[in-house]
Amino acid sequence: MSFSVKNLTFILLLFTSLSFGQRVYNNFSIDASYGISGVKDPGLSDFSHLDFGGRYMFGDTWGIKLDYGMDKFRTQKTPVEKGIDVSRISIQAACNLTNLIDTRSYFYSRTFNLLSHAGVGYSMQKSVTIPQGGTDEIGHIIFGVNPQFSITDNLAVGLDATGIVHLSQHYWFDGNYTYTSPEFKGSPNATSTFIYNFTVGLSYTFGEP
Repeated sequence: MSFSVKNLTFILLLFTSLSFGQRVYNNFSIDASYGISGVKDPGLSDFSHLDFGGRYMFGDTWGIKLDYGMDKFRTQKTPVEKGIDVSRISIQAACNLTNLIDTRSYFYSRTFNLLSHAGVGYSMQKSVTIPQGGTDEIGHIIFGVNPQFSITDNLAVGLDATGIVHLSQHYWFDGNYTYTSPEFKGSPNATSTFIYNFTVGLSYTFGEP
């Protein structure tokens, strides 16, 4: 997986939050999280997911989020490594469900917030099984929820459960082309797949109460 430092810096400067700790008095936040990547078929999961990004909230409830994530899937590690590396960038709508349901609730103390996010993005896959195969470019749909708990006025810790639907994937998770993989019995030459992430992360929001 290759993604230049210049591009990553641009992402962080352009948006500032995926925020687990959004506050009414500040609009920007940044975060980073780490956790599990997984797929149901062929039943792969590993602590190999890393993501970071930023969010801008237009008010107490709605906002926009840009994030970058990386996953690694391996069906064999020795004697020859087999699998794929995935990187993605997504733009999503973000919603503070706690404020949407009831701004006067107990949870409006902001000790706890339940956020949701959904949108679209662009994924890039590289096969380690067929290194000369080039990059598989894929459109995806992404959605998830992340409960978050405030540690201080500006720092929060939270969990995130995210699902990603790849709309046209040409490498299977063992790194071989889908149309040669036994799972597809010779066809088709591309398929839709589902990836899930479960992560824990920290978020920092900018501003003063």
